[in-house]
Amino acid sequence: MPREMKLPTLVVKALTDSGYDLLSTAEDGWFLAGISGTPIRVAVRVSGQGVLLAGPEPNAMERIGLIPALQQPPRGMASAGLAADAAQLYDVLRVLHSLQTHPASVLSAKVEARLAAIPATERTNEVRQRIGQDVFREALLELWEGRCALSGSDLPLSLLRASHAKPWSLADDNERLDPFNGLLLAVHYDALFDQGLITFGDDGSLLVSSLLSQDARKTLHLDDLTSLRFILPGHIEYLNFHRKNIAKQ
Repeated sequence: MPREMKLPTLVVKALTDSGYDLLSTAEDGWFLAGISGTPIRVAVRVSGQGVLLAGPEPNAMERIGLIPALQQPPRGMASAGLAADAAQLYDVLRVLHSLQTHPASVLSAKVEARLAAIPATERTNEVRQRIGQDVFREALLELWEGRCALSGSDLPLSLLRASHAKPWSLADDNERLDPFNGLLLAVHYDALFDQGLITFGDDGSLLVSSLLSQDARKTLHLDDLTSLRFILPGHIEYLNFHRKNIAKQ
């Protein structure tokens, strides 16, 4: 009888610490894990280079920063990527958990559910946008762990804003609720970002408009900051839009 395959204890711990439960073996050395009470699934496999992760969303693993895997993902999974070490595994599982529980489709359903509770005569575009912004902010609070994406400050939640890189008015329905289109920023950084007085490079580096005086930079502590706390490939397209269309030189 062949020996039963098991995942290393460190991998199992990373899954459980990130909110996933190990469910079963799949095929060709893959194991399935999921989030209790949901249909969400992720597949895991240990290789000589690290830990392979696979999910049902196309390009999902690439968007969270994993090297695309050469191995074929198991049935039901559309993309696979490689986490090279334990630190990266923990980071990507945390992000993946947040994105899988708050994809744009789920956030859109939340918006519609909240709208349905409002009398039809009051369902204006402004009300829809306000509810959408609230739902979007809830997703960003989890993705950024309730701290400012730029300063890392642990501020009261009322002082954190969900800032769109591609503004609501210019985005399509999917982009409006895509967590990669947002940064959780303290209110003053949100205002600067919204007005194009600060923006960010593809590496997350802080770029400050020349329209801000040295006194303003000092008052806002911009010279003490260098970059976003983290940056993922999924952010880059949106940040590029912000630099080209919103940011002021």
